[in-house]
Amino acid sequence: MVNMTFGELAQSAIAKYLKQTVTYEKPVLADTDPENLHKMRVGLRRLRTALQVFAVGVELPKTGREPKVAAIGRQLGELRDLDVIEATLRDRFLPDLPDAEQQHLTTVLTHLDKQRHRSFRAVQKLLDSSRYQQMKQSLKEWTKAPGYSALASLPAEQVVPDLVLPLVSQLWLHPGWLVGTKATRTGIKVNTRLSLANTDALIADQGPCLHSLRKQVKRVRYQLRLVAPLYGEALEADIQRLSQMQDTLGHLQDSHVLEQFVSDQIPDAKAQMPTFFALLADLRHRAWKQWQTHQQHYLNPKHRQHLRLTLLQPLAEPASPPPQPAPEAIPSADTTPKPKAPTPGRPRAKQTTASRRSQTRPANSSKASQSEDSG
Repeated sequence: MVNMTFGELAQSAIAKYLKQTVTYEKPVLADTDPENLHKMRVGLRRLRTALQVFAVGVELPKTGREPKVAAIGRQLGELRDLDVIEATLRDRFLPDLPDAEQQHLTTVLTHLDKQRHRSFRAVQKLLDSSRYQQMKQSLKEWTKAPGYSALASLPAEQVVPDLVLPLVSQLWLHPGWLVGTKATRTGIKVNTRLSLANTDALIADQGPCLHSLRKQVKRVRYQLRLVAPLYGEALEADIQRLSQMQDTLGHLQDSHVLEQFVSDQIPDAKAQMPTFFALLADLRHRAWKQWQTHQQHYLNPKHRQHLRLTLLQPLAEPASPPPQPAPEAIPSADTTPKPKAPTPGRPRAKQTTASRRSQTRPANSSKASQSEDSG
């Protein structure tokens, strides 16, 4: 990446993520594997990030600008949300429920299946619409003959620090970092001694703030990934930790979304499905402990300053980072044992309409990640 101009870096990123988006268009319409939708949506989110980050250096056609890409991504996100909810309920929770609760959850999955069918029809119309086709075609043409502003001719390493550092500063200033903390004479301390009841009350009260922090973490992670070629491996540890933090905060959001979704379909759901809600609470409490580990790490001024100094020195030999062992991520449903249910003797799961449609629905992504602003 030495001697690359800012314009060349922008063109390379926009072309890369536009190609990723378009590659999965036909597989999404085939609807044989939900991962295709996930990958197309990731491509759109990264394309959107590239358009935001490099906006000062490029001149884009109106139909290919960031708001157009964002609107398309949001509509795909509605379908992705339903896929994630379905897979999480079916794979993580259904097998561990007693018979009566399995019947209730099967009712929820049947309703979800109908809702997904309507959402998929909307995606079909979207990908066949003129606004999607115009967005795609205008950006394809731009990548072949890009239009630039004066900044595009500058070396990328001169421009990137001034672009990225304000974004990181916004992340550090987010109020979500202070949820569940207390001020002491030596600084901000994370309260790790909250009771489960107080933890639940805090999550319920501050859930929107933590969800907002998650979205900001995701934006910064995508932005760091875009400029990472200018820094060698110097940003990799922070990118990985931000990814883990995004997943962990996503599990907190999952708990709220799943509880609300089931409660909307089953009257007096908490009384009728005690095992399900106990499993949700277990997921929530484990995610909270994991979140506090990340929170403690980035409330340490040394770790924040290290990232700032690294971003100031593209192409330079990075300084040795302070120790930052990344904790293990909250287990994904498809790779680790599930939390123990509070009732002995679990029956085998019954197959549902939703499970017959696809055995590959994703179970390790969070609902929160699907609303870009959500990912």
